[in-house]
Amino acid sequence: MVENPLIIAAWDNSGSITANSDSVQISNEVVDIKEKLAKEFGGDYHLLDYTFGQKTELNGNLNFAEKKSDYSNLIFTLTNNHFNENIGALILVGDGIYNQGKNPVNLQQDIAFPVYSIGLGDTTEITDARIQGVRANRTSFSGNRFPVEIDSRFSKLKGRALRLTVHEGKEEVAQTVITPSNNDYFQSQQFTLDAGEPGLKHFSVTIEVAENEQNTRNNTTHFVVNVLDNKQKILILSDGNHPDIGAIKNTLEQQKSYDVSVFTEEPYPSNFADFNLVILNQLPTSGKSMANIVENESNQRVSLLFIVGSKTFLPQLNALAQGAVINPLAGSAEEAQAKFNPSYASFSLNENFREVAEKFPPLMVPFANYQLEAEFNTLLYQRIKNIETGKPLIATGVLNGKKIGFIFGEGIWRWRLNNYFQNQTHTQFNELISQLIQYLSLRENEDNFIMKFNPVYSEIDPVVLNAEVYNDVFERITTEEVTIAIRNEQGNDLDFTFDIRGNGYHLNAGNLPVGNYSFVAEVTIGNNKYTETGNFAVTSVNIENIETRANHQMLYQLASQTGGKFFTPNQVDQAIEEIKKSNKLKPQSHFQEMVTELINLRWMFFVVLVLLSVEWFLRKYWGIY
Repeated sequence: MVENPLIIAAWDNSGSITANSDSVQISNEVVDIKEKLAKEFGGDYHLLDYTFGQKTELNGNLNFAEKKSDYSNLIFTLTNNHFNENIGALILVGDGIYNQGKNPVNLQQDIAFPVYSIGLGDTTEITDARIQGVRANRTSFSGNRFPVEIDSRFSKLKGRALRLTVHEGKEEVAQTVITPSNNDYFQSQQFTLDAGEPGLKHFSVTIEVAENEQNTRNNTTHFVVNVLDNKQKILILSDGNHPDIGAIKNTLEQQKSYDVSVFTEEPYPSNFADFNLVILNQLPTSGKSMANIVENESNQRVSLLFIVGSKTFLPQLNALAQGAVINPLAGSAEEAQAKFNPSYASFSLNENFREVAEKFPPLMVPFANYQLEAEFNTLLYQRIKNIETGKPLIATGVLNGKKIGFIFGEGIWRWRLNNYFQNQTHTQFNELISQLIQYLSLRENEDNFIMKFNPVYSEIDPVVLNAEVYNDVFERITTEEVTIAIRNEQGNDLDFTFDIRGNGYHLNAGNLPVGNYSFVAEVTIGNNKYTETGNFAVTSVNIENIETRANHQMLYQLASQTGGKFFTPNQVDQAIEEIKKSNKLKPQSHFQEMVTELINLRWMFFVVLVLLSVEWFLRKYWGIY
């Protein structure tokens, strides 16, 4: 069997193709390239067309409307869809700008065919001021302040002072002036904003437009913060007074959204139901097991934060089974400094914290082996004698629907003092404690029906919501139907029924238009109806307008590393000739060898059997044996 070579033409369908160019000219160029490829390769070869952007599609509609550029997804799709096929060449037509997935140049080992790239777009560096990213926690509390980190880049604007502003609605809430010191200048700017009243708060970040700036669509971006109303009640239990408790209490009392109660001796409150978070400082001890309180059924859904110190009785802590096991080794304690884990994602901390935290003085931690449940993530690792270890210093997780946190060391009060000594502020320490406490104390729900959703979705991502349903003894069940009505700003309702997935409920409502939405979800358990309400926003995506300068260098590297070549649109004829000369563009012959057992050929079997029988008879008759 002869297999003709396969030629794949992949077309960049992302918005950056036309963001900084004449869309009519680009469209004409692409049509001309497609016609030439079809004419030259459509007969003797098997020519396939793919479009790619956020997703990769066979014979997709080429309209340059994709909101992201993912070259690595294209390569992954082609290698999977055409595994073991005779691919003679990949003709890659695009601008080389990627803003999702991996750098395609680093995927050379996954590409078993030559790539011939044709570079679209303009590589000329233009005058441009742009917002490259905004980092902010999506949830805050009424009366609190929350940090925002804004990344901006400036091209060919050396010495030009430009104003960066943050608005909530039409009101300006923060501003600064940035003067680039060179023609390729990057700055990360931090602001601390007031959360204000409860609700979804829409913010915009804008850099003023510079003279001669062509692309102004990347000067503004938006983000949304969900401000919650409920005041958080925090209970601190400790075996005696301790400066760590004072440091935490001082931080929380600076914020209006926390009501802090401290007990340093027994009797401790036995019912935690009124509290959002209970902090156990160096408890349990050898004389206070805490089992009767922690394991009390009424406390099963209250978040806990354990601070491990010299008084903590580790065997009893392990017996509480709260997600961490500490197995002591020889010796009592050792000093451990913090090492930030950049992949921690439960909440965010700004870059200043990361730099400052690793200079904090060490905590006294148990000299031990540590085991965390799979549901836990480590925020800070232990660095012992300047050696980074995999042992956790601060970790959080969700166990049986309850948030749990651990600080595996004593002496965080020194962090607060050191923060002030080094920077004349407690900002970084306060940020750590505030974010940790806010994450742990935020309880989605207290009743038998719990809704889980994001306060913000992007327009290119599906709106996904999850639900949990519990019976009267708080066992998770999936026997009842969960429905939801999602209402848009025009007052129109979208009705859905959740699917059962595992021991919970799941709904993918698909991509929704940009705007604010509210919902009402319902489930009936026995004779009781439970209702949950909430709000979320769908925001626009501007990523394709951030970077519009074509990256032909990447296309050149990818082509040369795979045995292909780079061409410009006016060199398409040369590209076709180069591809035709390639030794990869040859038919492949396949031979299939069939082996059949003799017993399956019945006539042949009986012929051989008869001949052997005749031979045996004649030999016996003539006495040849």
